[in-house]
Amino acid sequence: MFNLFNLEDTSDFEFLLSQIGQDIIKNGTETIKAIITNTKIEQNYDDRKISSLSPLNRGDLIEWDGKRWMIISETVSKRYNKYKGIIRLLPHRIIINSSCRFLTVDCFITTSNLGISSDRILSLPDGQIQVYFSRNYLEFDLKNDDRFMVGGQAFKLVGMDLFSQPGIVILTCEKDQINESIDDLVNEIAGGLACTVEITNTEPIEVYQGETLQLTWNSNNAPVTFTSSDENIATVDASGLVTGVSIGQVTITIKNATNGLISDSVTVNVIEEPASYSIVITSASSPPNEIKKNLSKTYNAEVYNGSTLITDGSQPVSWQLFADDKVSGTTLATITSQNGTSCTVKNNNANSGYVQLRAMLQSDNTVVAWYRIQMAPLY
Repeated sequence: MFNLFNLEDTSDFEFLLSQIGQDIIKNGTETIKAIITNTKIEQNYDDRKISSLSPLNRGDLIEWDGKRWMIISETVSKRYNKYKGIIRLLPHRIIINSSCRFLTVDCFITTSNLGISSDRILSLPDGQIQVYFSRNYLEFDLKNDDRFMVGGQAFKLVGMDLFSQPGIVILTCEKDQINESIDDLVNEIAGGLACTVEITNTEPIEVYQGETLQLTWNSNNAPVTFTSSDENIATVDASGLVTGVSIGQVTITIKNATNGLISDSVTVNVIEEPASYSIVITSASSPPNEIKKNLSKTYNAEVYNGSTLITDGSQPVSWQLFADDKVSGTTLATITSQNGTSCTVKNNNANSGYVQLRAMLQSDNTVVAWYRIQMAPLY
């Protein structure tokens, strides 16, 4: 026989929980076991009794039976070693616009003459309503004249009570005029059409592989989030800094952080960074910048892409000798042999004077290197 009145023993209630208790979600994260039963039938309210061994507090959000409820009891007492309270159905979901920051809340709404109803609010004459929702929803401060829509009507906030029922926010609101130029009637977002976000970088937007690009945007000072359609091609951080990962095309999307329906997207192309070639002429002979009469020296062309030496011969050079003015031809020396990476220069019986050796990249004739060589007597 169960002893439901033993103030110290919870085994009887634990057995009831195991038999008829239901799993519910509290405040969006915690799953607890509770027994939910009907209350006295009220015309305007859908209330239920809740009992659990887990703590319950006024304002707690309860997900049960595919719907959202809120604990409204003035005191949630622990009786007979279990917690008991009253939950009320939250039939409305509204989006409050506070300077383009949006607070989405599940709530119930009351009026002085209509009570609580999800349909009769539509016939509300000019006057006030009260909106009740969990304090857990309040992510930022609301202010007077913040607006929302429900049932095809617009309302504005004229007062907020955080104290009379701790755990519950009570908004006093008045009917407001709908403005079709700024109010999103399809999604019931008051002022939603005026709260755009827009990436302002000039298109086409390109970033080199391994490099970064800063996105710029307008969002009416509302917080935003960024996402990449493929982080294997490009990533984007919370500040809109795009990093090219691999060659390809990706879509970067910006959204109002409090309302994902307000967004903008751009295409970003990740491209290979253009080569930055340079040539350095060297010689293993010493001194490298002097060739004695009738002798020869070999010179090599080292081709770099940035700071990387190209060693596979994929960027060959062409060689040519000039007078010291780098324009006229010369008879002081001759190139006796050459290939894409080296050449041999012979002093043509000269005891003095200078020649200029030029190496030019075959794939880009703007990339050249010069080396000044003195003709010297044999002794």
